[in-house]
Amino acid sequence: MKFWSTATASLVGLAISSQVSAAVLPRCPAPAPAPAPAEVVAAPALEDTAGALKPSGVSPLLPWPSPSKAYCNARCTPVVRKSWRKLSTTEKSKYIAAVQCLAKKKSISGIAGAKNIFDDFQGTHSEQTPTIHWVGHFVLWHRYFLATYETYLRKLCGYTGAQPYWDWEYDNASGLDMAQWSIFSPTTGFGGNGPYKTGDNPFGIPDRSGGGCVPDGPFAYPKFTINMGPGDSTGYNPHCLTRDFSRPLMKWGNQSNINWVWDTPDYGHFTRRLENVPDFTIPNIHGSGHFGVGGALGTIGDAYNSPGDPLFYLHHANLDRVFWQWQWQKKNLPSSLTEVSGPIVPFDYNNLSGGNVTASFQINIGKLAPNAPLSALLNTQDYLCYTYEEP
Repeated sequence: MKFWSTATASLVGLAISSQVSAAVLPRCPAPAPAPAPAEVVAAPALEDTAGALKPSGVSPLLPWPSPSKAYCNARCTPVVRKSWRKLSTTEKSKYIAAVQCLAKKKSISGIAGAKNIFDDFQGTHSEQTPTIHWVGHFVLWHRYFLATYETYLRKLCGYTGAQPYWDWEYDNASGLDMAQWSIFSPTTGFGGNGPYKTGDNPFGIPDRSGGGCVPDGPFAYPKFTINMGPGDSTGYNPHCLTRDFSRPLMKWGNQSNINWVWDTPDYGHFTRRLENVPDFTIPNIHGSGHFGVGGALGTIGDAYNSPGDPLFYLHHANLDRVFWQWQWQKKNLPSSLTEVSGPIVPFDYNNLSGGNVTASFQINIGKLAPNAPLSALLNTQDYLCYTYEEP
């Protein structure tokens, strides 16, 4: 892993130093237009200390600002993350090849069931699942996790692009059946649903339609193998990638529900709304990609092992883009690049157990990268060195 000393310098807080000259700054990306509002079913208001903010179906964000050099402090030129549907066929092929490459690189994590670096990411998420959801560091832990994955694709597998995102709000508004969405193409996408399989459905996932092994595409078994899980086991257990589409839950990923998440005054309320509550009768955009695709029996619907489905990274890239969009609004600057809040202990929103995270709070992703303070992860144009292109 000789590349890591170089990669870390461009990732985060790996050699954070105030000595770096602020005189040599990269270009800032051009501002993107705000998304058009969509007339779709909105999420119910969350009872939080921000008051019962009700979604209106219209974006609460102000017009996009021109990024200021005060916030564009990257030590490199940021890579630009794009929508999967906007990539050329060649670009899609190169990304998928890089993911397949990562699944052939020897594991470095020390996790029992991990045989390759793709497994290392799945296993790291599995081990930390109980402490990285419904907490103040949820969105930044996953930002760091995703940026590290992107770095491994680029440094280990020769990928020259950026991590793409899946803008499911676009697909949900298209009127097409899920099987027709380009993201699920067996030739230029990630393969589709699994065949229907009976099985336990303890949470009452509505209209589940698959559950079996994904039969087509670049991640079909045995070309691609998931080596851990299901559940919280990280022991070696090779099996296929499964999907179990649930159209009602996939519909949670719509623009109106994004608007509801945006309609928050600070980081703590934003990240709380991004996850909402673990209730399958209450919409949340985080759950849309997990349970709309994973249902009851699909890999991405397994809270511990969801990164075993390569779609996990495109889903979370879109969630990160929603966060990035919220951060870069004039009404949220500069505090959105410096301030954090939310509980350290899951669901401890009244701070009865562990208090709130602070900017100096350290997160870790095992042996994949050094620990990082939340302060180093807030501005993607700094040590993380990426930005987003709007679709």
